[in-house]
Amino acid sequence: MAKVATKLFREPKEANMAIEELKAKGYKAGEIVVVASAERSKDLGTGIKSVSDTSKLTEMGVPEVTVSYYQYIVSSGGIVVGVQADEDRVAQAQEVLRGVAPYTCDDSSYAISPGFQAAGRMTATNPMDAAMSGDFRRY
Repeated sequence: MAKVATKLFREPKEANMAIEELKAKGYKAGEIVVVASAERSKDLGTGIKSVSDTSKLTEMGVPEVTVSYYQYIVSSGGIVVGVQADEDRVAQAQEVLRGVAPYTCDDSSYAISPGFQAAGRMTATNPMDAAMSGDFRRY
């Protein structure tokens, strides 16, 4: 009997890494399902067609409560990667999906505001943040 393993991803790079790792482990495109919004689908370059409707996950056997949550996350820009295979292979797929390391804020995909780079201190970026004199009765 076929089982399902799924994982949510925030960034397309993370989802792409998971999909490529699944392909390297021998999973075929027919076993992998990607659910993403139309905007996020453009950022996925995996060769696997993504769908925007989470009903495919319901067909695979994902519980309705989980599918409702996934629908909300996908509408917010998240990406769901799912694998449908027999029990042994689903356990392996779950390990692969869990093993994908998330990108951190040190990654180049997160931009730093140019205002913060030019500012020497916080008061330079927020004029309301004036230096306090120590006489708290004035504030």
